[in-house]
Amino acid sequence: MIRHQRWLALLPLASLGYLVARGQGVHLPGIICPFRSITGVPCPTCHLTRSAMASLRGDLGLALHHHVFGPPLVAWLGWAAWRSLRQGRLALPLPPSGGAMAVLLTLLLAYWVLRVAGWTLLGWNTFPAS
Repeated sequence: MIRHQRWLALLPLASLGYLVARGQGVHLPGIICPFRSITGVPCPTCHLTRSAMASLRGDLGLALHHHVFGPPLVAWLGWAAWRSLRQGRLALPLPPSGGAMAVLLTLLLAYWVLRVAGWTLLGWNTFPAS
């Protein structure tokens, strides 16, 4: 069990490494959004990976263009990687408490509704092709 915990400690760092490699143009497999595949509507986290990759390249403008939650996600992954490597086990920062989590999810859903409304009704480029 302890040996597995040591390997799990590398997950946040591996996630950051994957995002850095993808951001540098390395072709790696990714996950296709099942929500968008079924409904044709982008999900609340669509373009979050692109935003995280741009954040790691230092392009904050592009990162925010893709998804405003990308830079905070990268910061959280960095914190998780640091904690996990330091403790020698997977040590994810605790998720927010019930009230804070409700606020975070409400903000994510409100952001998504605004983006979808702008994309469908106003023709905004809220879900860029690249």
